[in-house]
Amino acid sequence: MAKPPVAALAAASVGQDYAQTQARVIQFFNEESVTTTLVPAPVVGSTSGGTSTDNANWLKVEWHYSVNPPDPKKYPWIDSVQFKVYVEARDLYAPPATIPAGSQDGVAICLTGSVTYLNLAQARDGYGVVYVHPSTLSRYSGNGGVESFDRKYNVRVEAYVDGKLVDYQSKNPRDPSGPDWNKGLASIPNFVLRQDQTPFLMADSIRYPMLKPISTPDSGGGH
Repeated sequence: MAKPPVAALAAASVGQDYAQTQARVIQFFNEESVTTTLVPAPVVGSTSGGTSTDNANWLKVEWHYSVNPPDPKKYPWIDSVQFKVYVEARDLYAPPATIPAGSQDGVAICLTGSVTYLNLAQARDGYGVVYVHPSTLSRYSGNGGVESFDRKYNVRVEAYVDGKLVDYQSKNPRDPSGPDWNKGLASIPNFVLRQDQTPFLMADSIRYPMLKPISTPDSGGGH
């Protein structure tokens, strides 16, 4: 059998290198793309009853990514991107049979939620954000207090375009449990909130893309 011409082999090699260097449609910026912060709610008016200072902070989860349309010269947009978020937590009040022997910190679980953004323009620096309510932090903080959500517990963010997973990143990418540390943990949905479900609705309004209206189906599709 005749050997392929050298030129053909070289072209194939260049093609493979090109494919390997192409950015994902949505690509997390680096290993520090996912960050967490405990933040107070913005003051928008007085409230009756007040809030305990020990239970005043929300967990803010933010992530940094690039937007890379397949053919930016023809269409420099991604119509829709869904981000699914998994926040590690502990349940001290789970059924006793589910608590590992010798555990003093309850059962490891994930609080989950998602946000879909529309009309993402080609960009090097894109951002997304979700929040967790103070009472949820207190309920699922284990014995370490709510600071564990910022200092100890992991967070995973997954990006979906057209319903397909295109990239993911964790706050602690070197988690001993591996990159899929959340797999196998019980999930409690709807406790990770979109910006428009919180008092932070108007915070950094130009930093994040347009939210998909919550009344429409959340398919996470794209152009």
